[in-house]
Amino acid sequence: MTDKWGRRSFRTGAVWLFLLGAAHSLSLFEKPVAANDTERQLIALTTDYKFNLMGSMRSFDTLFRGFSISFVLGMFVVGLLCLALSSERVQLLKRIAGINALWLVAMTAVSLHFFPAPTAFLVVALLLFMGSWLSL
Repeated sequence: MTDKWGRRSFRTGAVWLFLLGAAHSLSLFEKPVAANDTERQLIALTTDYKFNLMGSMRSFDTLFRGFSISFVLGMFVVGLLCLALSSERVQLLKRIAGINALWLVAMTAVSLHFFPAPTAFLVVALLLFMGSWLSL
């Protein structure tokens, strides 16, 4: 009985990670809009000011965008990997759910320094994989 609920929670967690990546990817399609002159200056500096980063000229906007794309791809890959493995034996799923719970604890701790939306999404994913780990 718990095996069924554990697998269900595992699959739901995998789909949730994929949805988290999809929601985060929406930020890649919108441009920041400045509300005043100070914000306009800040946006101009982060996009136009370039500095030497190991031999290549990069802006903070480029770095931030690269990390954002990496986050999206990471969520997609982990979610799809979990979906692909969701019909495997219980012991393997329990290990994967435990590993996912551990890295989601770390991700949630990091996100606490930012705004609440990513933290809420990460906590839901954490609870799903923690529930799966406990049920399997």
